[in-house]
Amino acid sequence: MASDDNNLESEVFTYGVAEIIDQDSLRRRLSAGKPLKVKFGVDPTTPDLHLGHAIALRKLRQFQELGHHTVLLIGDFTTMIGDPSGRSATRPVLSEDEIKANMETYISQAKLIIDPEKTEVRFNSEWLSKKSYADFIKIATQVSLQTLLEREDFSERIKNNQPLALHELFYPVTQGIDSVEMEADVEIGGWDQRLNLLMGRELQNKFGQTPQEIVVTKPLLGVDGERKMSKSYGNYVGLTEPPHEMFGKVMSIPDKLTDSYAELAALMNESERSGLPEHPRDKKVAVAKKIVELYHGVEVANLAAQNFDRAFSKGEVVSELANEVLISGVTSITILEAVKHASGVSASEAARLIDQGGVKLDGQVVADANLTVDVSGATHRLQIGKHRFYELVKEA
Repeated sequence: MASDDNNLESEVFTYGVAEIIDQDSLRRRLSAGKPLKVKFGVDPTTPDLHLGHAIALRKLRQFQELGHHTVLLIGDFTTMIGDPSGRSATRPVLSEDEIKANMETYISQAKLIIDPEKTEVRFNSEWLSKKSYADFIKIATQVSLQTLLEREDFSERIKNNQPLALHELFYPVTQGIDSVEMEADVEIGGWDQRLNLLMGRELQNKFGQTPQEIVVTKPLLGVDGERKMSKSYGNYVGLTEPPHEMFGKVMSIPDKLTDSYAELAALMNESERSGLPEHPRDKKVAVAKKIVELYHGVEVANLAAQNFDRAFSKGEVVSELANEVLISGVTSITILEAVKHASGVSASEAARLIDQGGVKLDGQVVADANLTVDVSGATHRLQIGKHRFYELVKEA
């Protein structure tokens, strides 16, 4: 048993890790044998979690299995601010109803990876909503503006004369307040969250607490191979997507990302990765199957691979590969709206896909985002990219 714990503790420092601050201190605290309070926070900005979120959730699971107190922090209050990390524009503000609906699916989907019996779920509105204006001003005296403006995303927006709203400057501060209120020992977060995580250490130190250790996870690029995985970019693979959709999206990644997906999303160790087929396509198939297997099981993963092969190697029409998209309340819809509705991307991302020739309707490339599709009669097949298929159907 001790050997298993040693292996698991070793994985805490290796699997999906980009950086640990402070690594020596974390080793000492783990060796002390005292349960640590380990926090992972997520803002419910969309209805679904994706493979990028899964890396941090699996790290949280490792701490659970080592007997530590793990907390899934839902940023219902900070969602109203909007995390500016990595953004070139201010996030739109969600309604309370949208935030509540997203929270429910986030918690449900997170439990696909973490142990619900060992997870404490908290909401940062518990303390942030109770703070007065005077409280925030007092906390703000502990943070320098220079520190906030050192952030690359902020400095780039200022340099490019793009708007930077005052409330966005408060986001890192509120995330730091979370760590103070929770007295966190460890915080897990993605690379784009690094400066927010450091703010937690800084504020804890200034409020007389032992600074939390930080586990920064490696970034998983989206299926476009260009930007971090995000639903707003339309380059994500959701944890609860249908198996054929999940398989097809992974098969669409650039070859250069296969190794990264094998390690971070398929959980293949070094030995397993070295044993993958040499041919790029075969290698990607093996990785895609493993990812689908993690969320849907072996039999379903094998079927997804077979259907994909029938459709793209043998040219067969496989109806199982198309997701049905119900269109309600109207008899027609523009291609732009259809792409948004089917894949959940923003209007700007949908327009970009159309402009780049990445959208087909009934087998024909569509260049006009305003093209109107009549959905009152026959079903139309919408294709986004090489491997994503949808059937547009009017809801009865």
